[in-house]
Amino acid sequence: MKFELKHRDDFNPKDFINHNIWVQYYSAGELGFIEEEGYNRKEIESELEKVDWSDEYWFKSFHTKKVTPYMFTRYYAKFELPNKRVIDGYIEFTEYSGVQNYSLYVNGEFIGLNIHHSDMNEEDEIELKHTLNLNELYPMIVKCLSNIKVDEIFNPNK
Repeated sequence: MKFELKHRDDFNPKDFINHNIWVQYYSAGELGFIEEEGYNRKEIESELEKVDWSDEYWFKSFHTKKVTPYMFTRYYAKFELPNKRVIDGYIEFTEYSGVQNYSLYVNGEFIGLNIHHSDMNEEDEIELKHTLNLNELYPMIVKCLSNIKVDEIFNPNK
């Protein structure tokens, strides 16, 4: 299987629909994990050298567990808003804090909501409410669309 990198700013929902789990290349310590997924070591190193071993790149993961061995993992998700509208996006899971943020795809960009630092979300929440024509953004129902079970209600105001 071909090892391909995708820059963190180049994602769209189609990427997640076509492949539900993406992981970030974070450090050389992860090369063994990448190789265990079935990728060729020389191809991995060649692609990473082309981007100067930058940690701004992601690749497809074939793990089917909630926790991958990587520092950062993104799982395709759908977000049901209070008005029942459903938005595509992803859940970002970190090795050090579990689910870190929810990112909704709105008007051609992902808007992230950090679930551990709701004070950081204020501007994005205002933008989302305005753009989506909502009085309230929460609660929203989050459903992960792979074998990963991360279905929950997100409401930081409770």
